[in-house]
Amino acid sequence: MEPTSFTHFRSFQSPVSAIWPCLTVPDRLAGWMGAADFDLAREGPLALKTWNGDVFHGRVISAVPPTRLEFAWRLFDFHPESHVMWRLAGDGPGSRLTVTHDSLRSREERDHARLFWREALDALKRLADEKLPSPEWGATHPVTMRALLPRTAADLWPVLSTASGLSKWVANVERFEAQPGGAFQLRSRYRGQDVIEQGIVQEIVADSKLRLSWEWIGEGWGGPTEVLFTLEPEAGGTSLMISHSGFDRIERGPDARRNYALGWPEVLSDLKRLVTPMQGR
Repeated sequence: MEPTSFTHFRSFQSPVSAIWPCLTVPDRLAGWMGAADFDLAREGPLALKTWNGDVFHGRVISAVPPTRLEFAWRLFDFHPESHVMWRLAGDGPGSRLTVTHDSLRSREERDHARLFWREALDALKRLADEKLPSPEWGATHPVTMRALLPRTAADLWPVLSTASGLSKWVANVERFEAQPGGAFQLRSRYRGQDVIEQGIVQEIVADSKLRLSWEWIGEGWGGPTEVLFTLEPEAGGTSLMISHSGFDRIERGPDARRNYALGWPEVLSDLKRLVTPMQGR
């Protein structure tokens, strides 16, 4: 079984007394992580929006000033909760922050979280030790989200792997060849703009996985990104993960990443409405 957690740390010249406010005061968090609003009381609500467009909602589990903060959060309101612990300790004249992030379900989600925390703690170090506000990071991170859908994988698979299914929630499908090496082309309008997206089916595993090369035509990318859909059966239905990566390999990657951080949550919301039974009145 693959690990579901990892630990990352960073040492600072600044003492614990200087780092703790950077973790818990919204104005200080804005200097390295993003716009935050939360209540440090047990089960207090937590909200965070990072510069690159990621949005987190969650709750505080416990806060022990000035050494420990635990919270659970969800990305884009879809994720099952993952759990984060910050532990702050003295390190000689300075301090050391250890981040443990667990309940990460897949390699893609763990890789994204590692990248997230590495760049976040780099930004915190610049703010704390060099007095340089540095919230603008993560410009080419993957866009990753997960949702529990009340259907079996077999029920959901045609919605992911056929032209008629994809047209119900992603875009109008002009071409979709459901085999390795097969081509696809989608056409839609997004925020008043005509959009053509096309690519190649890289991998397709019935009821489980669809991996696509993916390019927004006419945007000057200079090459494709990659979109991965996976289905995992679990209690209550099936977990769908969407991971869009490769923004670091294309021209205008930050702009593309920001567009898809806005777009994919809307698309996944459409799918949830499509497959969720209507409640009787």
